[in-house]
Amino acid sequence: MGRWPTGTKARVQRAALALFAERGYAATTVDDIAARAGISARTVFRHFRDKEEMLFDADDALSATLLDAARSAPADAPPLAVVRRALGALVDVLEPDRAELRRRAAVLGSDVALQGRDLAKQAAWTAALTGELVGRGVDPERAALLTATGAAVFRTCYASWLAEDGGPGLAARFDAARAALADALRET
Repeated sequence: MGRWPTGTKARVQRAALALFAERGYAATTVDDIAARAGISARTVFRHFRDKEEMLFDADDALSATLLDAARSAPADAPPLAVVRRALGALVDVLEPDRAELRRRAAVLGSDVALQGRDLAKQAAWTAALTGELVGRGVDPERAALLTATGAAVFRTCYASWLAEDGGPGLAARFDAARAALADALRET
């Protein structure tokens, strides 16, 4: 049996997100989070190095999802299909957690430093996906253009999905936005 009860990390994250939403990120202390989670602050630090990490803990797993999907694309897949596949995998993972992601987005939107970290994460994911395409032999400029465009489509769909109650799901929005972009490009 583990030293700490199972589910402690998730309990800390739920407590942190609830408190950040209620009080604001800056006004919430690790002691507040520990008390809400029913553990000591020391136990919190066994799972997270700081408050910020409580919001960004899933980033490595999401990045792996994105890159694993790109890497699993057939070797002869067109570059845009690889980008679609990678972002589609991200959509599949995120879609079930709309309510929690909405609360998280509100917290991120309330703090400039958190927004900066979120943008840095997005830039790192885009660069990694670009590197994946370049590794497949795609011209670096073309790879950067395709991944940046795909990321912009994803961010736009993600923001509108979080902003609305109901409406189309994230996957439907992503598919519709890709189709709209393809139509717009054919018009030029």
